[in-house]
Amino acid sequence: MSATHALSPPVGDGSFATPADAARASRTRAVVVMLATGTACAMEGMILSGLLTPMKADLRLSDTAFGSVMAVSTLAGIVGAPLFALLTGRFGRKAVLVGTVILWSVASAGSALAAGLATLVFWRALTSFGIAAYQGIAPGWLADLYDRKARNLVFALFMARNKLGSALAFGFGGWIAARYGWHQAFLLTGLPGLLLALFLFHLPEPRPGQADGRPIDAPRDASWKRQVAVLRIGPYVTHLLALSLFFSGMMTAQMWLPPFLHRVHGLDNLHATRFLSATLLLTMPAGPLGGWLTGRYLARRAWGLPASLAATTLIAAVLFTVSFTTGSLRVSEIAALGAIVAFGSTAGSLTTLLIETVPATLRTISGSFGAMASTAVSGFFAPWLLGALSDQYGLARAILIGPLFYACAGLLWIGLALRPAGRKTSA
Repeated sequence: MSATHALSPPVGDGSFATPADAARASRTRAVVVMLATGTACAMEGMILSGLLTPMKADLRLSDTAFGSVMAVSTLAGIVGAPLFALLTGRFGRKAVLVGTVILWSVASAGSALAAGLATLVFWRALTSFGIAAYQGIAPGWLADLYDRKARNLVFALFMARNKLGSALAFGFGGWIAARYGWHQAFLLTGLPGLLLALFLFHLPEPRPGQADGRPIDAPRDASWKRQVAVLRIGPYVTHLLALSLFFSGMMTAQMWLPPFLHRVHGLDNLHATRFLSATLLLTMPAGPLGGWLTGRYLARRAWGLPASLAATTLIAAVLFTVSFTTGSLRVSEIAALGAIVAFGSTAGSLTTLLIETVPATLRTISGSFGAMASTAVSGFFAPWLLGALSDQYGLARAILIGPLFYACAGLLWIGLALRPAGRKTSA
């Protein structure tokens, strides 16, 4: 009997993994690490909102000042997104991702040292600058691991990181701030990224187009001329505009919900942040379920994903309007919960459309421009506008711009759905 035959396991014996099993395990590890990193990113991005009330009292900053902190932080992310996309062409996606995770982890912990507006702006801007790399790299990385049939579910899980991270920011951050102060909350939320950087370092980097059965080498051409080619793709640009408005609605209606409940309905900050944290956690299953359903029944139809986004976003606009105009705290909470379920149920399609309207070689830059364009409005202009309106007219009126942003995004997705030939399937 040959040595090879002696070492061959009996049929049905699971003691040796097949190549398919190994590939599946590798993809699973990658998704888990990527989602954990994304959750930490989302937590860092939302932690300021969870700590807004105690920081406002301690640092004596106005709503306009906090809006300015968010705006400048977002501007740093806008600068970082295309810059890191260019660097991936030279150094690879993994090297850039690991380095920037370390950067934003240190910067977030450094926010605990803020003693006024200037130092708070510095640390939060540095945090957002580093986070921009993940937002651009992760969608293309995951798309290169899973084919179209599984992508929408994977991206639904990917988008769920926003809810989980936000829940941790409001729940864990608010609890730490209530017991030990907001300085300690920044210190503790900055630590996980350092451990995640180590896990990311050991992940194999997929080749562009690998999951589509046509892997190609990542191009080393990092010129701006090649990168901005995505901006000549009509459906991609339409989706970017809708994405900007969608996240503007989320950054205003959702981020300012705890201060709204505190000022308008009299809830203390701990209970207001706890309500949003619990809501985000309880509604998390809506994303994967909606992602599976849309991937199974709508993903192959040109109008399917934009139509589902339009429907759920318009429903969210109506429910948030009810939440912000009713005089009943219970009705306000129930309507807000319904709105978060509505837009969360199709959140995975946001990323699916972002990467499927461009060729595989442009997925990193499409994700980077997606982060850049969406946050340009949602994180730079929208928070500043809401802060200014709140100081002038009161938060109860100013927060109504959130549902308006959602409604405008829904109208753009209706236009995209009515253009069947506009959705370009990438190779």
